[in-house]
Amino acid sequence: MVRTGLDPSIRTVVDLFEHSVQNKPNHAILRCKVRGRWHDTTFAEWRATSASWARGLLAAGLEKGDRVLIAATTRREWMIADMAVLMAGGVTVPIYPSAVDSEAQWIAEDSTARFAFVEDPVQLAKLAVYRERLPDLIKVFYLDDVAQLPRPDTLGRTLVRLGDVTAAADPWVAPATDLAALGRDLPDDVLPRVRQVIRAQDACTVVYTSGTTGRPKGVVLSQGAFIFETDACQQSLDVRDDDSLFLFLPLAHSFAKVVYVVCIGVGCQMSLPESMATLLTDLPEAAPTVMPAVPRVFEKIHAKILAGVEAQGPLRKRAFQAALAVGKRVSVLQQQGKQPTGLLKLEYEVAQRLVFAKIHALLGGRMRGFISGGAPLSKALAEFFHACGILILEGYGMTENCAAATVNRPDDYRLGTVGKPIPGVEVVIAGDGEVLIRGANLMTCYLNNPAETAATIDGDGWLHTGDIGEIDDGGYLRITDRKKDLIITAGGKNVAPQNLESHLKASPYISNCMVYGDRRKFLSVLIAVDDDAIKVWARDRGLPPQSPTDLTQHAEVWKLIHGEIEARNKTLASYETIKKFAILHRDFTVEEGDLTPSLKLRRKEITKKNQGLLDSFYSEHY
Repeated sequence: MVRTGLDPSIRTVVDLFEHSVQNKPNHAILRCKVRGRWHDTTFAEWRATSASWARGLLAAGLEKGDRVLIAATTRREWMIADMAVLMAGGVTVPIYPSAVDSEAQWIAEDSTARFAFVEDPVQLAKLAVYRERLPDLIKVFYLDDVAQLPRPDTLGRTLVRLGDVTAAADPWVAPATDLAALGRDLPDDVLPRVRQVIRAQDACTVVYTSGTTGRPKGVVLSQGAFIFETDACQQSLDVRDDDSLFLFLPLAHSFAKVVYVVCIGVGCQMSLPESMATLLTDLPEAAPTVMPAVPRVFEKIHAKILAGVEAQGPLRKRAFQAALAVGKRVSVLQQQGKQPTGLLKLEYEVAQRLVFAKIHALLGGRMRGFISGGAPLSKALAEFFHACGILILEGYGMTENCAAATVNRPDDYRLGTVGKPIPGVEVVIAGDGEVLIRGANLMTCYLNNPAETAATIDGDGWLHTGDIGEIDDGGYLRITDRKKDLIITAGGKNVAPQNLESHLKASPYISNCMVYGDRRKFLSVLIAVDDDAIKVWARDRGLPPQSPTDLTQHAEVWKLIHGEIEARNKTLASYETIKKFAILHRDFTVEEGDLTPSLKLRRKEITKKNQGLLDSFYSEHY
């Protein structure tokens, strides 16, 4: 194990946390917006609450290695509960709050969880409906007793109260705040004694995969894997103790969990928005310096910027395009390790002051850079933001290797790649193009699934990722597609759909899309348009006001999207070009089962829902 940055006495996540508490007790590590106001939490305050909850869990019967569910949004209490579980010697098992009842039930049942933290009655109901099938789950602690729904449910409710889900005196359910009183009488040294017996090889968390190809698998990640990953990321990324990191990613995602643990180790403040609905208003208020996100978020920000430019009229649009052209010239130089001089330097300073400053203001005005992971990032998108003065550091990894295996560095990056291996990690390309990874950050196993474990990690310790990639002459890794997602056309050509989808989504009018055509004569695509961009476009062309659904079927919108596709077809090989397309009535969503909680396409589900439409592309009558 390569270890250079962290104190060698730090073996576990609890060690890492206690070390930071001891060194920076009064540092405001968490800044959370609640009911319209920002509240700070110091390391010492976090530790005090987590310790009281940990004592309560021990008093309730939690034993070393017991698994504890957490089903909640990214909030202060999620982190308090997580650290409490670890301090008590338990193993956290996160559940996406967007998970449907059957997914939550499967995770609870497969993990044989003994306790659970749930955000509110809505999350509680997902477990309560399967209560008889969860005999191991002896107690559920809730954070809020009322859930505010974003829209009325099938019963017409906008509020769901605890009494709607369970009886008031149900001993199976209790508020999380009861934990402090429950553990009050335990000996003072109970937590230090537990900490002494937690080993680096012990499980820290079980993160269930997104389930894009089947039932989610429980990935067991050890304490040591997180410490290794934290150390390597600290060496690779320029994240400092005076940084402010904007964290809204769901903590059920391994990417977010690693970011959170790295911030504990560095002492970098984490700012948490009130909700995803208030994200864009909370972002400038938080004024972060670093923001990790999945590419879908950057695509949305990009679309918002372009829609704003379009709405300002032709003169402002031309000014923006001119500034962007200057920024792209500077970007090319910077990627070569150079800086602009002379007239270009002056033009860039003007572009920054008059145009790009407005983009930075949307992000709070202090943003040093983005960190991208979880899915492929379009090179065009990376080039756009870099031209605007914001570097996106794209990394690559899987839940099975604790989120990060490679990453671009602030002083060593190549746009369009996912960077070089982090310290201590080896990456090679197998004969069939598959990316293989080896290092101390690999999972221990798939929970209850030795056959899948053996099929994923071979006898020499190589993780078979299922991704196809290549390493260029500079040592940078480029991911070209998922091995199982490769489309083989009827003519025998291999096509990477994710690359084409990223290429198409560079259009400001395309929100999402799915390329189709395995064993077919040509490729086709399902398009979900960007509602905001299409509304502005339609208004500027004098089209009568219409609902987003009606606009998607307008002949002029069809011509627009056809033109966007044709423009991108010109840069592709003939067998990669899109021949036919359809515009869907709505965007892909997690709620409708089109996307995983980490916003990846569920290709099988989308195909199944639209099979008739897809088949029609290849009929003589289309």
